[in-house]
Amino acid sequence: MKNRNNRIAFATVFTIFALSLAQAHEGHDHDAPQMITAPKGGLIKSLEETHVEVVSKGMDLQIYLYDLKMKPKSAAGFVVSAKAEMPRTKKQEQIKLSPKETFFEGTFDGKGIHRYTLLISIKDPQTGHDDKLKFTIEPQK
Repeated sequence: MKNRNNRIAFATVFTIFALSLAQAHEGHDHDAPQMITAPKGGLIKSLEETHVEVVSKGMDLQIYLYDLKMKPKSAAGFVVSAKAEMPRTKKQEQIKLSPKETFFEGTFDGKGIHRYTLLISIKDPQTGHDDKLKFTIEPQK
């Protein structure tokens, strides 16, 4: 009987302790990634020191660069190249990009395809890293 009472007491104390920990931690998560909203309504991905947003309208592409606080970064010094990869054939086509003040722009004619993968290579002058990003693009007419 004494052994049974000890188990019940232990289970009760453990349950109260577990519930108090769960309630103390409720409402915030320090390790959760922050949600980032794309300022231009495009697709966004993050690098070590830069957020990259891709906006596609018809054949036109813009690749915007932001700092970690989502303020536009100068495109100067960045080396950016892009390729479009077709979904079935995996054939890749180079996209010529022109640098502007805070973004790069280019065009790609998918000749009626409904989706392609945009492969972007970025060399960040601040970190010296070469990074590669993939975006699934569904051209809007």
